[in-house]
Amino acid sequence: MKYEQENNRTYAVIENEYETQDCEYEQKMLQKNTIAGLLKMQTRRINNKIMFFYDVTSRQTLDKIFSYKNLGWQDFVNVINGIENMARSVDDYMLGIDSVIISPETIFYDVAGTNIEFIYFPGTNKEFIGGKAEKQIKNLFDYMLEKFDHNDKDHLMDVYEIYQKIVQNNYKICEMTALIDSLSASENLKNTGTIMDFEEYGDTDVSGSEPKRVVIDDVVPEVIEEEEEVKNTNIIKMIKVIKLICVVLVGYFIVRVMFPSLMPLKINTNIAFVAAVAGIVVYIFSDKVPDKLLTHFVKKEYIQKYETQINYQPENDSNINNDVIEKENSHTQEYEHTMLLSDYMESIKKKEPEINLIYTGDEDMENISVEKLPCVVGSMEGRCNKVIHNRLVSHIHMCIVKINDDFYIEDMNSTNGTSVNGRRIATNQRCVIKNGDDIYIAALPYKVEIT
Repeated sequence: MKYEQENNRTYAVIENEYETQDCEYEQKMLQKNTIAGLLKMQTRRINNKIMFFYDVTSRQTLDKIFSYKNLGWQDFVNVINGIENMARSVDDYMLGIDSVIISPETIFYDVAGTNIEFIYFPGTNKEFIGGKAEKQIKNLFDYMLEKFDHNDKDHLMDVYEIYQKIVQNNYKICEMTALIDSLSASENLKNTGTIMDFEEYGDTDVSGSEPKRVVIDDVVPEVIEEEEEVKNTNIIKMIKVIKLICVVLVGYFIVRVMFPSLMPLKINTNIAFVAAVAGIVVYIFSDKVPDKLLTHFVKKEYIQKYETQINYQPENDSNINNDVIEKENSHTQEYEHTMLLSDYMESIKKKEPEINLIYTGDEDMENISVEKLPCVVGSMEGRCNKVIHNRLVSHIHMCIVKINDDFYIEDMNSTNGTSVNGRRIATNQRCVIKNGDDIYIAALPYKVEIT
């Protein structure tokens, strides 16, 4: 995908190499209709190649916006709503959801950051667009999870819960907002008091006392199953009887050989010998019976009520560690301003260069002082680090970044463009800037000052 500008309009251009009969039908539907959630498309034939032109004027891609800031909860919700709205529109016009390119590089925000539009690529080449819709959505949520502001503790677990359902494919594309609704149901369950936040409690309190165990009767008791190993008494008794028989047989043979006159019952010597040998063999192997035959497992169930621990701190324990705390504070105050000379000299050597844009025009405009990088410049409050109140400046016009030791300016799909030393920068292109370079933000002249 590349970008082209025509008469202050910006187009994302994709070459179609997979023209089919279905592709022709989809092209007509996209050209003759304005479909909610999809970018308006034109088809042009250039050098015997079919090119798709998507109007992305005053729009920014998802990856471009969040390469300079964290993704917030509302942005997360907007993407989910955008996918559902797009999927419903695609279904209404009998198009294929698998032909929508769902990736951070091709999802476009409007200037307000609320309306989201996708690129529909006519045809059925799944390899080109990144696979089926479910696979693309999973990759998209991988990206959003990485970019999400992990300091937002109020919604971090909600994001992980939704991500888990995406990974398990436990959702419908046309009902994506149900993922958010399910969070509301979980929140209602929390408000009933049956779920407790265990982060508020530790194993012991500051006084060192043991936590108090509390049974909560309102929670449904847990039925716990355990298996207990029990000896098979019948088999053990049977083995003992067999051993006894073997001893009798061996004893009979010994008496038969040594004292034949004492035996009232006359048995052939050969038969007595065989019986004795068999008795010895059986006696030996009876001790090698597998343990699993001698024991078996019995399931037992018992009910355990819901129990948790609550720290109890006596009323008179508030001053237990005051002496220790005061000593720690005194040491901290004594040494916190101490710095080694070597560390100070090293900090001077490593001082980062600063960049400012000095306004050189005739209008009453302020200089652009860059406190932190990256620095987004535009006319929209809330979306830009530096705001220029001028109608020629786009809502999100350009961005100043630092890569290694060099500073760069990147045009953010501005309407009136960004120029460096008289040369206009292409959309989403970065250009290195040096001290003393002349920059035009739309028609406003600035000079680069790096100190």
